[in-house]
Amino acid sequence: MNTLRLARTRAPFAGLQLASIFFSLGNAITAIVYPWLVYDLTGSASWMGIVAFVTLAPAILGSAFGGPVAERLGIRQTAMIAVGLGCAASIAAALLYSFGMLTIGALVALALLGAIFDGPGSVAIESRVPEIARLARMPLLRANAIDDLVDNGAAIVGPAIAALLVAIVETSTLLWIIAALNIVTALMTALSLPQFRLRQMSSTASTELAGAMRIIFGSLRLRTALLLASLGTGTFVALENVALPAILRAEGQSASTLGLYLTAAAAGAIAVNLAMAVIGGRPALRSIFVAAFVGLAAGVIMLVIDRSVPTLIASGAVLGIAAGPLSPVFTTLLQTSAPKNLRAHVIGASIGMILVTAPLAALVVGAALDLFGPTAVLSACAAMLAACAVIGALVLGPDEAE
Repeated sequence: MNTLRLARTRAPFAGLQLASIFFSLGNAITAIVYPWLVYDLTGSASWMGIVAFVTLAPAILGSAFGGPVAERLGIRQTAMIAVGLGCAASIAAALLYSFGMLTIGALVALALLGAIFDGPGSVAIESRVPEIARLARMPLLRANAIDDLVDNGAAIVGPAIAALLVAIVETSTLLWIIAALNIVTALMTALSLPQFRLRQMSSTASTELAGAMRIIFGSLRLRTALLLASLGTGTFVALENVALPAILRAEGQSASTLGLYLTAAAAGAIAVNLAMAVIGGRPALRSIFVAAFVGLAAGVIMLVIDRSVPTLIASGAVLGIAAGPLSPVFTTLLQTSAPKNLRAHVIGASIGMILVTAPLAALVVGAALDLFGPTAVLSACAAMLAACAVIGALVLGPDEAE
């Protein structure tokens, strides 16, 4: 393998951001089309939870061991396998649906195929963001904020486009649009991601993973942030991927309504990340976490009280503004918590631990909706997010803020 020998340029960073736009746009459309598709195939919120579980569960192992996988296969190779599998799964789904052969079993299998390498692929790229940011002569927090800014910008456009397309375009065409966006993502990734040198392994994977665990659990700030992120992510993923689509579908609302909610959420997040990208500073961790979880709990309480279209839009905006700062701040914390040779392992293990609650939460929320109804489920989600705010306020003291 050739050593990374690139002139200081913004081309790799800009190209990967362009790939991220297409990827996020595809995900935004998928987030509207797939829940409706699952519900139409089964009529069950529990099946929505099962599909979410199958999609999320591989991400746990994939992220936890994504560091060793990426370091041994190579950063570029790992990322290309991930986007390639995503292309294959989306094309297969479009083909099967076009021929009337897409069953819930096939959909579950394709969801697993598309997700099985997402963890290592994500870790591979995230672990080299500091090097790519240096090539672009850009502060790391600013690079991470811009990355989230681009993702949320696509997330604004995606639901808005999907909300329009759902009303005028057949599901088959929407599935082919998703497949096309995945193909473009793969091409842009192939053209933009540098070829990093494979490290000479001086230790075993278990030794490196043990070193990553020592870094994670040796820091009160990091392990507390991980606990909060895990609880919050599990609750929020179950809410947005299972609870809200199932509730809206059962109440007779259209996919366009879900699109309006997701657009508002992305607009709130992009406003916050735009401010962070301009400021480029390093805010206090406790302040960010407490404010975020208070805002998230408030946004869910709004949905408990009312689910009219204006309230859905307002709730989405509140949730987006609250959640917006979490990703760039936490990503920067991970990237600066470990030396370069262990960075991929720290990021991978951390993401795996964050995601561990998400598939279980999706299963529980799906079953709970069928058993107890929306009010009880949404109230429980709000209570969990409020509890995260309390934990953050009590444990992340002022001396841990920087």
